Parts: sequence; C-alpha cells; structure tokens
Amino acid sequence: MKRFLQTTLFISLILSCFAVNADTPKTTTSKVTYRRYKPYQEQQYHRFLTIPAPKGLRYDTRMAATANIDDTPEKETVVLMLVDIYVDVARYRYVGEWVQAFLLIANTEAEELQQKALFKLYDTGTHALEIPAAKSIELQTPPLVFAQPPKDALQSLAAFELVDLTGDGTLDVWFESSYGVAVISFQNGEFKEIFSSYTIPGLLSDAEYVDLDNDGIYEIKIPYSIHIEGVPGAPHLEWMSLYEWDGNTYILNNEKFYTESNEFLIQLLGAFNYQMLRHGDIIYQCETYRFYLGLVHHYRGSETPVDLKWIVEHGKKDNYIQAAESILKKLPSE
Repeated sequence: MKRFLQTTLFISLILSCFAVNADTPKTTTSKVTYRRYKPYQEQQYHRFLTIPAPKGLRYDTRMAATANIDDTPEKETVVLMLVDIYVDVARYRYVGEWVQAFLLIANTEAEELQQKALFKLYDTGTHALEIPAAKSIELQTPPLVFAQPPKDALQSLAAFELVDLTGDGTLDVWFESSYGVAVISFQNGEFKEIFSSYTIPGLLSDAEYVDLDNDGIYEIKIPYSIHIEGVPGAPHLEWMSLYEWDGNTYILNNEKFYTESNEFLIQLLGAFNYQMLRHGDIIYQCETYRFYLGLVHHYRGSETPVDLKWIVEHGKKDNYIQAAESILKKLPSE
C-alpha cells in the first residue's frame, strides 16, 4: 500500500509539472557573449559601412555581442561601430568623442560574414557621411516635453545590451548613448526599431527598462528635465515618461507610472509651493508649473482638471495650449 501511494504521488507530481509547463510560456532566450574592444583594435566589420571615413574621423568598433536574436537556429553577432573624432593623424590619438553610431547585425556562423541588418543609431549632423545601406533611427522627443537636447552635441557614452524586453523569448537590442535610447527587435520576420527617445544626461538618473508589474515584459522609463523660463532661480522640474509594449511597439502610458508613484507628485507640489512663497503670483501664473501639475493630476484620475483649463484660458504658449485642449476634449463633458 505504501509503495502504491509513493508511486501515485510520483505520477501526480509528474502530471502537475506537465500542467504547469503547459501553462508557462517557453523561453528561447539565448545566452550572450560580449566582447569589448580597445580603440581601433577591430576593423573587420568596417567594410559594411562601404564609404571611407571623412578626414578627421575614424571608424571604431566599440563592442560586439553574440547570441541568437531572430527566428533562425544560428547565432548572430551584434556590432556597435562609432565614427570617432581624432586629432593626431600620425599617432591616431583617441579623443573619445563621436559623431555617428552604427549597429550591424551579422550572421557569423556562415562561411563568409553576412549582413542581416544595419542601422544608423545617431548622427550629430556635423559631418557629411551617408551610408546608403543603413536604416536611420530618428530619436524622438517624449510627448508633452517641448524641448530636446542640441542635436550637434558631441557624444561620449555608447553601449548596448541584449535583453528580452518584449517577453517573447527573443533577445532585443537596447542601445544607450549620451543623449538617447533606441531599441531594435526582431518582429514579423525583420529587424526594426520599436522605440527611440532623447534623454537628458547628468541631471537625472539614466533611462532604464523595468518590469513594473512582474509580467515578464519590460516598461521603459525616460527621465527628463523641464526648464522653467521667466522665474529667477527656479529649479528644473523632474519629469518621467513611461512607455509600455503593446505587442507592436512601445506606447506612452504615463498613467501607469504616476498612479503608482507618489514621489513625482510630492516633488512637484513641493517645488510649486516653495516657489509660491518666493515669487507669489509669478509662479502661479507660470504655464510650465501649471501644465505639468495638471498632467500629473490628470494621470492620477482627477475629475476636475483646473490647471489644464487654466492653460487653455490663460496660457500663451501654443504647445501647452494645444496639448491641454487635446486632453480636455477626451474627458467626459460636465
């Protein structure tokens, strides 16, 4: 009898494991091997850029990673190549600043290196260098943020990581530079950009991906700094744009962030009240403060959008007025 019970228990455990496995999504996420290069150490990938680097610039393979990132059984190699500035032609002195960034996805398990995709991730626009085969990614400004960093700012930071952001079991490419983030994913039989955004370096924490609801799909947080014009000594406002995966692309969903985080509302109200004590009506009439206060209250479910209505009635900047009007139109009429 005891042996029968043990056998029955063993069979039940096996069946329960099958039941769990049947309901649990299978992951095919590949292991990743990273390699970083010293300046100008690796050149075999530069031929895919097809055009010689202009005078004063030099191609530089910064890093590579090998893993399976598409629907083929073979592994791919992802390569980050920068167009560096250098000043000492004789010694190839490394300056550490770059003006363009390219991402190559190649099949390295074939007899000959084969290109699968090539993207231009960023271009300061300071040098005329067009690679016809490269798909250009234009970094976007977060919605409801009405400024962006200067495009011709020289870059220093550049790196990427392979991570399954969309939860489909296939690794995606997360690229991060001094002024922006881009995500490339294998979707519907091709590699394509599924997200890009400017960021502000140094003032806030870096952009990041985070699984807020623990569902295996990552959200993307883009921090930003809002400058207050016309108010002496006013601090920059901290702002966070949150994006989530909808099955095709990353879409803005600030409601998901601001309803679960009290930190930004407290900071915003604290800064507003402090400036009210210092400047009185000046800050009360400040469109920037009123607009972002109105946004946060709206995201948190406020049924009385006082600040957004004030923007429409008394605002002077078209960006704020148009954005406030578009939000108010979607709300139920009183």
